[in-house]
Amino acid sequence: MLRKLLWSGLYAGLAAGSALAARQAATRIWRLATGEAPPAKR
Repeated sequence: MLRKLLWSGLYAGLAAGSALAARQAATRIWRLATGEAPPAKR
């Protein structure tokens, strides 16, 4: 049970980190491609 909980925590942490890294990369690419800030979230 503890291993399952640790695995779930590790997996969730990596997923969240990947999502943040992907958003930052997308923002940089958008700024390089268009020269402007990406569209704001509503």
